[in-house]
Amino acid sequence: MISLLAIVWDPVITGYLAFGIGVAVLMGSVYMLLATNMGTRLGFMVALCGLAGWMFLMGIIWWVYGIGLIGDAPAWRPIEVTTNPAVSQVENVRALAGLPMSAAAPGGWELLGDDASGDLNAAADAEVVCGGTDERNLLAVNNCLVELASDLEHHRVFEIGGERYRPLGIPDNVFTQFFIPSRGRPHHAVVQIQQFADVVPTDLNSDAPIADRVVDTSAPIYSVVLVRDQGNLRFPPFLVTIGSGLVFFLTAYQLHRRDLELMAREEDS
Repeated sequence: MISLLAIVWDPVITGYLAFGIGVAVLMGSVYMLLATNMGTRLGFMVALCGLAGWMFLMGIIWWVYGIGLIGDAPAWRPIEVTTNPAVSQVENVRALAGLPMSAAAPGGWELLGDDASGDLNAAADAEVVCGGTDERNLLAVNNCLVELASDLEHHRVFEIGGERYRPLGIPDNVFTQFFIPSRGRPHHAVVQIQQFADVVPTDLNSDAPIADRVVDTSAPIYSVVLVRDQGNLRFPPFLVTIGSGLVFFLTAYQLHRRDLELMAREEDS
């Protein structure tokens, strides 16, 4: 008996079942009321028209404000990790080859401060830091350098490009900002990192101070090249709006034609 009580049926589709039941109850109840009063075909047409119209309005709100069913947000995407910028696949990155640590940023590049480089450092760490259970450690070729982000020293962060412009010489004003989106030139960044030297264990029972971590001067300086991906945040709401709008206008047109036909028959009779 105890063994039978231990059996639990968990199909791991609870969320799908809840969504399906909600759709069936909410939309099905409306359709049932319309079908009993108007007939199955006409009731379905009216219910579909109302649902498409509501989805059309909701899609517009999602599209304008970037909420609801959205796509990928803008983010920094890693392109490559290299110790020799001279062979980088990005032409602008090659200008950083052999640049001394004390040298200024070359033409076109901007050296970012600590306040502006937080997101870039995090994106670079996500590419080269792989914990012990990370699946990337199983790959024959990977960019895993360390297991902890604290094992890396972030030297400098460079940025280039990303300027916004409008094609065909369209001016920038309130009207164009709202209706005509601007375009961005390729936006790249380079984060230079280097590993810390191994720390000598300190006896915590002694009065000796804990040694500060120092950079391993024999370790190479890695350059993590990233590109700004603008994402597709508003593309799914755009598809919802266009698709729902087409269904709404088609069903509304069919209902309008039906009303015209009925009025014509009444006049003939």
